[in-house]
Amino acid sequence: MKVFNKSREALIAVCTLAGAYILISALVIFNVEPDSFNTFFDAVYWATVSLTTVGYGDIYPVSTIGRIVTMFSSVFGIAIVALPAGIITAGYMNEIKDSRD
Repeated sequence: MKVFNKSREALIAVCTLAGAYILISALVIFNVEPDSFNTFFDAVYWATVSLTTVGYGDIYPVSTIGRIVTMFSSVFGIAIVALPAGIITAGYMNEIKDSRD
């Protein structure tokens, strides 16, 4: 709990970044692929599934520009998902170091 408390600001920033990323990706894909995404919720669902790298495949873009957006979304999504793990790991390492001193 100590690690989470010390890393709270960074974790909140990452969660805010992930939320903004999902909404922006959803907005872009919703405008680029109106035939594949019937509602904005479908686009948000797709962005969330893509961000978490689950990729169910039930909703997907079919145009070239939509696929390009998906590629960029996937690459940046992996980085956003990896950030909390790095923050928490660094916090644990700091706690271990502090406990040895």
